[in-house]
Amino acid sequence: MNTVTETIKIADSDIEFIFCEVKARLHKNKIIKYLSGLHDEDVKTIVDYLKNNAINTFPYEYKREYSIKDISVQRDVDSGLLFVKDADMSIYMRRGYQSKFRVARYYNNIRIEQDKRSPHCYTSNTFYPDEGSVIFDIGGAEGYFPLQWLRHVKKVFIFECNPEWIEALNKTYKDYKDKIVIIEKFVTDYTDSNHVTLDDVINQYNLHSEKLFIKIDTEGSEPAVLGGGIWLLKSCQNIRIAICTYHCKEHEDVFRNIFKDWKIETSDGYMLYYYDYYFSEPYIRRGVLRLENSF
Repeated sequence: MNTVTETIKIADSDIEFIFCEVKARLHKNKIIKYLSGLHDEDVKTIVDYLKNNAINTFPYEYKREYSIKDISVQRDVDSGLLFVKDADMSIYMRRGYQSKFRVARYYNNIRIEQDKRSPHCYTSNTFYPDEGSVIFDIGGAEGYFPLQWLRHVKKVFIFECNPEWIEALNKTYKDYKDKIVIIEKFVTDYTDSNHVTLDDVINQYNLHSEKLFIKIDTEGSEPAVLGGGIWLLKSCQNIRIAICTYHCKEHEDVFRNIFKDWKIETSDGYMLYYYDYYFSEPYIRRGVLRLENSF
């Protein structure tokens, strides 16, 4: 399997996020000028948005439908963790998030990115976890993605390494221990005490005959995740993969080449992912590739 060895540096702290945002604002006119020369209707929508709004990762009007005012943030008395009430679920946040405003803003961003019109949305009306399938949520964080599918899938494996998120996940899914497996390891192309490959997880849990829905959102290390699934991806197993491509501008082409024999669709629209320190022309990036094998 061919992967990619490019250098990736993504903002990883509040200071770095602010730095990247300020830099993007300073280059807004340059970005508008470049995108205006592409003569593409989808890009024109972004240009029109940028001319009338501040630069944003999701440069689309649908975002206005979401507000932090709609989000109820509460504190769990026993653990001290903040959580969001959404339908019949309590979604817990990591211990470091002690501001209700920060939690509301974080959760609102999740809702924006997983709107069906979003370039970051993992699923579509025709691409989602089948009933009775097994979900791999690689890069689980707060564990939002599996929530809507819990009742009709067979099992969910959430891969997350941050101890604070592990604590929150255990609270969120405390009533679903029969269906949820939380694996506190990095998914990559080798296995040791802190890392694991896709192939080894498949073997350990005897998942060779299961329908799989694999979500991969790992801050730029997506190629290494695929590198640990060589045997899985060559198998005749029924597999759907939603893989993020926006962390690095080369990733969409890399993954299209790897999965050239699979059915491929993209999420709608584009992202302006200026939290990549190497953010540059053409500026716009597809957020997610949706992949389905043809066996």
